[in-house]
Amino acid sequence: MTEKEITEKIIDLKNQLKDKITIPAHHYQNIEIVKLSDFIGDSYKLAVESSKTSAKYIIFCGVRFMAESASILAKDYQKVLIPNVQAGCPMADMIDLKIANKVYEIMSNACENKIIPVVYMNSYADMKSFCGEKDGSVCTSSNAKTILEYYFKQGHSVFFFPDYHLGKNTSNLMGIPQQQIVKVKKDGTLECTGDVKKAKLFLWDGFCHVHQTFTEGDIKLVKEKYSNIKIIVHPECKESIVKLSDMSGSTEQIYKIIKESPAGTTWAVGTEANFIYRMSKDFRDKVIIPLRVSPCMNMEKITLSLLYQSLQSVMDYDNNSGSLKYEISVAQEYKINAHKSLQKMIDIVSGKI
Repeated sequence: MTEKEITEKIIDLKNQLKDKITIPAHHYQNIEIVKLSDFIGDSYKLAVESSKTSAKYIIFCGVRFMAESASILAKDYQKVLIPNVQAGCPMADMIDLKIANKVYEIMSNACENKIIPVVYMNSYADMKSFCGEKDGSVCTSSNAKTILEYYFKQGHSVFFFPDYHLGKNTSNLMGIPQQQIVKVKKDGTLECTGDVKKAKLFLWDGFCHVHQTFTEGDIKLVKEKYSNIKIIVHPECKESIVKLSDMSGSTEQIYKIIKESPAGTTWAVGTEANFIYRMSKDFRDKVIIPLRVSPCMNMEKITLSLLYQSLQSVMDYDNNSGSLKYEISVAQEYKINAHKSLQKMIDIVSGKI
């Protein structure tokens, strides 16, 4: 089938299934997927909005940890699907429960404060459960500062994982001295210029492949080419890149800032390539270019053909004539505490606690 034919079939299935389904899509999805979605957003917005929907089937166009989060927050009658179960996240793979327990014990023995774990949304259910079990929280790039402030005000130190760069850039915004920050290596080595016993923030040595690619040379090149260019990057970028940029922000924040900027503004954006391309189409009164073309290969694993297959499987399943492609479920041993850490994030950000 051609792309046009697949799109028409998807629209037809959506019309038949009506309120039984909802299709959330992350900002990094291909523009064809975004056009067919019911709502778009960054990881935090999608987690919250997915938890509000009453649709029986949530077909999540994003990567697996996002669909897991939707499943954790879903109501009992809801089923969460992902069109391609192979759409993972290399950064989320950089830490697991065995390693987390090992390094947490090492940190706790080395630091005089109680250490609360805070896990970035880009993580799997076992890591969110790990946080919930220890009264910690999930965070996103848009609310990491708020979550850290919540625990620091209680006199706790924080183990932030899996993204070192988001943690470091957030610590810079908060003015945390370098000597109070510890880099935590996979083997449990604690790297610190100060006294680990008095450390405030422990940062896991993980990173996002998409945002790791940007260099100081990229910034130099765009500044040489465009005299009045503004550079905005995601805080998953390296500290040096964030410092050389005009501003940084979450995916949702980047979208809002560029949308509200004056016509004629020129932007170089350091984040995922499909998202930047879509903004260039959405905001044609501005010049929007990638700082460097850096696509998320896992987001690109969600295709029109696979979305169609997911929708068709819902139709078949709802008519008792087939199985779902592909349902995401979270093991009960992780679900309760993972839900606790996700809800903690939502409550902290909303001001409920």
